[in-house]
Amino acid sequence: MTFYFMNLFILLFLLLIKSPYCYFPSLLSSPHLWTSPHDPCYHLDGRPRHCLSEFINTAYGVPVTMEDLQQGPKTNISTLTDLHNPHNLTCWTAAEGSGGGDWTLTVPLGRRFEITYISLQFCQQVESVESYSMSILKSMDFGRSWRPLQFYSSDCMGTFGRPVQSIAQTKHQETEPLCSDPRPLQKHRGNAALAFSTLDGRPSSPDFDYSPGLQDWVTATDIRISHSKSRKNTSRNLVSSSLYAPLKPSLALSDLQVGGRCKCNGHASRCRRDNQGRAVCQCEHHTSGPDCDVCEQFFYDRPWQRATPSQPHPCVPCECNSHSTKCRFSMAVYQQSGRVSGGICLKCRHHTMGHHCQFCQNGYTRDHSKPLSHRKACQPCKCHPMGAVGHWCNQSTGQCLCREGVTGQRCNRCAPGYKQGHSPLRPCIRKYHTLREECLSYCTPSQARVKMNLETYCLKDYVLKMQVKSKERSGPWWQFSILAQSVFRMGSSRVKRGIQALWVPDRDLSCGCPALQIGRTFLLIGGEESGRSWVPEERRLVADRTTMALQWREHWSPKLRGFRGQDTRGKKSPYFIQDVT
Repeated sequence: MTFYFMNLFILLFLLLIKSPYCYFPSLLSSPHLWTSPHDPCYHLDGRPRHCLSEFINTAYGVPVTMEDLQQGPKTNISTLTDLHNPHNLTCWTAAEGSGGGDWTLTVPLGRRFEITYISLQFCQQVESVESYSMSILKSMDFGRSWRPLQFYSSDCMGTFGRPVQSIAQTKHQETEPLCSDPRPLQKHRGNAALAFSTLDGRPSSPDFDYSPGLQDWVTATDIRISHSKSRKNTSRNLVSSSLYAPLKPSLALSDLQVGGRCKCNGHASRCRRDNQGRAVCQCEHHTSGPDCDVCEQFFYDRPWQRATPSQPHPCVPCECNSHSTKCRFSMAVYQQSGRVSGGICLKCRHHTMGHHCQFCQNGYTRDHSKPLSHRKACQPCKCHPMGAVGHWCNQSTGQCLCREGVTGQRCNRCAPGYKQGHSPLRPCIRKYHTLREECLSYCTPSQARVKMNLETYCLKDYVLKMQVKSKERSGPWWQFSILAQSVFRMGSSRVKRGIQALWVPDRDLSCGCPALQIGRTFLLIGGEESGRSWVPEERRLVADRTTMALQWREHWSPKLRGFRGQDTRGKKSPYFIQDVT
């Protein structure tokens, strides 16, 4: 009984919209005139909102392809989808194109629609129609594959292998076809009518806008109706139904309607034909595509989403501060931002960089007197070519990276205690009296006379005889190339004979602790390197203000070899004192 009243409601609704304008108004060449003075996709204050395209008969004026399942030839018929006049019916009879047996009607809709109902009106009396079975199928890929929507039969189990059911029992079953007994069919002016609602019997239909499954269920590009005489279907072929039955009076159809809307995903209120004759949505909310299913160029700050009554989900432009007109969407960036912004600007101009063109490029600094969107918001760094290290500066403050003894934002003057030098590598050098005072408090230069006992010897990390070959500045360090001639003690430094790299802080070397000269041979006694910002995997030989560098004397060799022997045997006598001078 529920099925009867639902079909009766749909039939009465169809009778109320019998006018050419209501059949296919959105695909006419003339513009649609809205009764509302504003765009339905926007509130009066300009805020976007969920909107729907016009409800139309999507099959109006579309040629229907009829195929005889027994004889095979296909014919096109137009009487089923032309203007329907209930006072002057134009009927199509299956016997005219086939043997009156089993046939299919295929309606190519030409684009994706969200189908609400499918209705058939017959020219016969109700009694002569009830002995037939029908299958309603849809395609979502323009006829390449088909999926059943609904089965009708007076013997559902025998014909289609399905029980009679008009309401889906589970959420999964909501997107599966059901089988119903069409009896009793609705009667209009003595003739029969069959109406199918795509959401009828689906309990989740009130939440259609939030159900991707139901949205996919009602989407179709083509509709097919497969007809057969009532019979037993032992093979249970649900798509074509394998319709072979004895001849009975042929059906005569007067009208075929497919009611629905262009699938615009809530982002358009109009659907029009383009220059190629294809129906396309007139997309709003900065969406694009035939179904408004992608975002417009540059509106990629958030992922595209279907609009809902509670959230219109408009596409949002990328924030590039007027320095770029191209961007892309990154889901990783979107997730990291707390699902706020995922746009990455491309090809930033005006010497900017960053996801939002919000930083200045290397060699440029921010001009805070201009807004970030100004084309001259980033100005070149004005670093002095000799006083600064490179041409880079702090992007926020413009402070250049100065050499030792150089100060100023542009590194263009000597710091207090320094005077102008003559080397391009050291444009400012310390004044003698200032350097001497600082060095006396910082370290004690190596003395000419040193006494050492074995315990002191063992506390050192390394003791070696080495010759200085060359040196090179590396930032705040000096790198010496040395030739290790003899290694009397090696700790964690693992010093080996041969060419080595010795690193000395610039400040320590300036104060002469240690004092190393190229070409001379020294006895180097140093502690373990610690507290240095080296890469963890990298160990370096370091000499600093705690290291002794004594000019080598040959008579030290036997005494140091003696120390090494006792150290190896584990004899550490605190009273074994040697004067190595």
